[in-house]
Amino acid sequence: MNLREAVIAVSIALMVVLLAYTIGAGGLGPIAPSRLRDLAVSYLANTYNPWNITKSALSLEAVTAIVWDYRGLDTFFETSVLFVSIVGVALVFRGYREKLGLSGRGLSEIVKTSTRVLTPLILIAGISIAIHGHLTPGGGFQGGSFIAVLLVLMSVVFSLDFVIEKGITSSRLLTLRSIGLVGVLTTSVALLVLGLALGTHAYIFQNIAREGSPLSMPSWLLDRPTGGTLIFFNLFEALAVAAGLSLAFIVLSLRESEVEEALGKGEWYE
Repeated sequence: MNLREAVIAVSIALMVVLLAYTIGAGGLGPIAPSRLRDLAVSYLANTYNPWNITKSALSLEAVTAIVWDYRGLDTFFETSVLFVSIVGVALVFRGYREKLGLSGRGLSEIVKTSTRVLTPLILIAGISIAIHGHLTPGGGFQGGSFIAVLLVLMSVVFSLDFVIEKGITSSRLLTLRSIGLVGVLTTSVALLVLGLALGTHAYIFQNIAREGSPLSMPSWLLDRPTGGTLIFFNLFEALAVAAGLSLAFIVLSLRESEVEEALGKGEWYE
């Protein structure tokens, strides 16, 4: 085990210990009603409830409120499973370098022209799904998956060489994925860190003000509700999902010579 792998292993272990301590110390706030039906009724009644701010996520989309506010820690672990899988795929083939000249010329000009028209529409639709996840059905995962389709589409229609020439490389996708994950982590502890700095009580994954904690994320942008942390979670998750799935696709699409190089060298991205 080299130094980099040791640092990753220790970091994961520390994350588990800190989260376990947070849960044991009551860092998630008051416990919700114990009966399942009462819990569901409480979620639906308070998802957008400006008259009872300490129980509300101020989100017009109940699923997003439940996923990233009421049970945000569960979602964090569920999302981690996907990204650990992507990291595993990348580790197996670590050390490879994308090579040009190994792909064909893609499909016909008719297909390429129609794809050029569809590409910005797909990108805009994916971003819209992510941004409006707290207002309408959708969210960061759905929006990010939508955007990831672009790389698959361009690789099939134009060739993988075309994608690489446009600067969409595995190292850059890995960087974008890491930025997205750091953004999710930062948003989840933002009010907790602010509370510690101000000497005020706050919770991990806190969104709107809660009992005993007056701190709150901004819930409105001009005349539009933002759901506080929800819009940030959706945006950062969309970035991480789009980059992560695209990275997995590139790695799984490696050509024979690239795979041989990767298995032979076994080095990490530079």
